[in-house]
Amino acid sequence: MNPSIVSSLLREGMMVGVRVGTNAPWHGNVIYAVNGSTVKLAYIEKFMKDFAKPGNNVWVKYSNDYYIYYFTGKVEKFVSEPSESVLVELEHAEEMINSRLFPRYDVRLQAVIKPVWDNEAYECTVTDLSYGGAAFVCEHKFDSNEYIDMTLYLTNGKSVHVSGKVIRRRSTIGELTGHAAQFIECDNKENRQLAEYFAQLEEEASEIYRRYEEKSRYK
Repeated sequence: MNPSIVSSLLREGMMVGVRVGTNAPWHGNVIYAVNGSTVKLAYIEKFMKDFAKPGNNVWVKYSNDYYIYYFTGKVEKFVSEPSESVLVELEHAEEMINSRLFPRYDVRLQAVIKPVWDNEAYECTVTDLSYGGAAFVCEHKFDSNEYIDMTLYLTNGKSVHVSGKVIRRRSTIGELTGHAAQFIECDNKENRQLAEYFAQLEEEASEIYRRYEEKSRYK
């Protein structure tokens, strides 16, 4: 990848979405430094402990009001001093139009989804979430425009029930197929539960950034 592409889009102190390792969840992270096509990310043990190893695949996601940028690369090495961080060499970038009405949060949540006209229910994993919809992977292949009921299990011990529609089926990886769903009905109680959960995610991201600011004072 041309290093100027990375340095023109990513910069020190920027909050990004990161996934290190194929089976790891997405999480909020902060860029400590950019040097050509190499970026230094904060080491977050909760998400990186078993995955921040040289050669492992890395995905970095950044969005603004107009575009969403996906970067792919590999871990170069773990760095312990002066602060715990992970060096990543980015190898490919993809740009997409940002057509989302609501901010999306990178998550890894269990859900049960049932087609409206079917008695069968399917266990799925939601990979990103907003007030307006979700992306999920499932062994079952849902049809585009299929109406669904979803029960989503949040990490704070609460669950949310929404109805929606599958707007597209995405690529299949192994036994799992990706889908995108639009929420159609979500009452005030469910919206409050989502708001509380999103506030928790925002606080976790803020804590990561506070750690970055604290370390920056002592450079």
